[in-house]
Amino acid sequence: MSTEGISSRQFLAWKDDELEVAARCLACGESYLVPVHDDLEDLLGSLPGRWGFLACSKCSSLHLSPRPTLAAIGKAYPADYVTHGDAGQSHARDNGISIIWQLCNGYLNSRFSANRQPALQVGAWLVPWLWPIRQQLDYFYRHMPARSGRLLDVGCGNGAFLLRARAAGWQVQGIEPDPGAAEVARRQNLEVRNCDIGTFSPEVTFDWITLSHVFEHLHSPRESLQRMHGWLRPGGGLWMALPNPTGVGHRVFGRNWFSLDPPRHVFLPPQAQVVAMLEAAGYVDVHVLRRGRGSHSSVLPSVDYSRRRRGRMRFGGAGLTLLIDALGSLASRFSEETVVVARRGVD
Repeated sequence: MSTEGISSRQFLAWKDDELEVAARCLACGESYLVPVHDDLEDLLGSLPGRWGFLACSKCSSLHLSPRPTLAAIGKAYPADYVTHGDAGQSHARDNGISIIWQLCNGYLNSRFSANRQPALQVGAWLVPWLWPIRQQLDYFYRHMPARSGRLLDVGCGNGAFLLRARAAGWQVQGIEPDPGAAEVARRQNLEVRNCDIGTFSPEVTFDWITLSHVFEHLHSPRESLQRMHGWLRPGGGLWMALPNPTGVGHRVFGRNWFSLDPPRHVFLPPQAQVVAMLEAAGYVDVHVLRRGRGSHSSVLPSVDYSRRRRGRMRFGGAGLTLLIDALGSLASRFSEETVVVARRGVD
């Protein structure tokens, strides 16, 4: 496997056979990839090395290059990575006692058959009129059907979302390739297997499968979609959230966009290509959803990256966050995230 063009500085942390160059688009198979970013450092995990991104000339999907191989990608995740936090504490923090929380809980209890307290029932009527908040709350429960069933969270991390779904009456299971994160999840009495998509063989089918910021980490995204299609019962649904490289954030911040996140994000497809990949894998009723509020988790660190690399910014993160949240509540293409749902057809 050729590593021509990879800086020798990479090998301070990576062995020769642990890095590879992106040769073909992981979305459409195109071999002509164009450089768009180079000489990027890891500002999140502080791993040594320099990284770049190539764009597919056909579908515009971004590819990390050089990138860690599938066998070596585990080295890219530090011991204090976000998935290792205590799931019980995360679950408890996702609630409050304010009037706003009580209204939101009233809506969530009505929409998702949850049992969140304290709650005001009037929220079930009021919140749907406040559509940016409603969109955010629907995302919070990953647009699950109101009727519970069997749910699989792929790349479940510490299991925080599994706790949320279980509290709403779902039978939950997770898979997580990071052994540390999987162990944290199991401490909450969750059924979590320490494996990846390629090695998981479920004994049952699922009504709802979710991937929250997992797709961009995959070395074989097309094959993964095909495998997960077989895990769904006929009529079951797949939900995914991943960074949107054609949204406002990447256009504004460029190489300083937080969601590039080298060397962990190996693949960032635009929304149209996500839809095309799902349809090619056999899914039906594919819809890109509006995200609503929530861009701060990408915009604020992007502002920080810009200041660290350039020393100054012409604007603050708060105003841009409000702008992207407003635009993303109107049209999905502006959002920091692609949120998509699809179904397996009824055989």
